[in-house]
Amino acid sequence: MSIRQTLSRLPAPIKRGIQERVYPTLLPEGETAPEWHLQSWDNTWHRHGKHWSVMVFYPLDGGAEDRTQLLSFQEHAADFARLGVKVYAFNPAEAPSHEAFSKDLGLTFPLLTDRGGSVARQFRSCLQIPTSPMYLRTVYLVNPERKIRLGNRGTPSVAAIVRSIEALQQVTKSGM
Repeated sequence: MSIRQTLSRLPAPIKRGIQERVYPTLLPEGETAPEWHLQSWDNTWHRHGKHWSVMVFYPLDGGAEDRTQLLSFQEHAADFARLGVKVYAFNPAEAPSHEAFSKDLGLTFPLLTDRGGSVARQFRSCLQIPTSPMYLRTVYLVNPERKIRLGNRGTPSVAAIVRSIEALQQVTKSGM
């Protein structure tokens, strides 16, 4: 039985206590996001540019919760396009796995291969266990100046993320 399976069977209060002690703290709002440069399954390279970005760190290609989470981001693709936001999804899976998963779900945003979890570690989105990094489901919103504007563990509402982007962009335009 894997560590993830063992943790999933624990009662919620015990699981929360372990997570509070073991999980790294999220990057704080206002901190400059680390730079990264990763490849997608289609051999294109991606990095954070002068645009808003949503960064989704997820454990597996094909897991039920991963499917639900990434499909939710895909359902809001028109909102992200309207707002000039790029969505990137990260995990350590290799290109063939990402390609199959992306095509199966009809994803229009890149699934990036983070071999060894170096980007996830910089974004405090994984635990380094002896065999490999254990990705923690984490979502960050980063503005065009590479500042963290939002960080969440788990699967935050994508509709709420869209509303947050709209509000933050309005505040930026009005100079508040």
